[in-house]
Amino acid sequence: MSSTIVIIDDEIKIRSLLARIIELEGFTVLQAENAKEGLKIIANQDITVVISDVKLPDANGVALVKKIKDIKPYIEIINLTAYGTIADGVLAIKNGAFDYLTKGDDNDKIIPLVYKAIAKAQLQQRVF
Repeated sequence: MSSTIVIIDDEIKIRSLLARIIELEGFTVLQAENAKEGLKIIANQDITVVISDVKLPDANGVALVKKIKDIKPYIEIINLTAYGTIADGVLAIKNGAFDYLTKGDDNDKIIPLVYKAIAKAQLQQRVF
């Protein structure tokens, strides 16, 4: 089963780099520069995983987790941030995020994490 991943980040360099890394694994990657654009893609496409920045120009990525889960509960969300706090991390997980990573720490972790998130999302999709 092919998986589609959405990357929501207003920083084009980070978004493009992540997209290239994930596409090399054979996944389809869609990109959005803000929450509004990301939510539109999520509502209209068959998405498995969302990787979202916490600081977006039009939303907080931690709060965005709840909005995404309201639309499609089986989607798994990974929050990325340059300014991670324990409080944000805890709230992200409470809102339903799969994981919360600090940018820079994610280089070796992102691909295995994406695979784990896809496996969980596909299992949940069968339930929903």
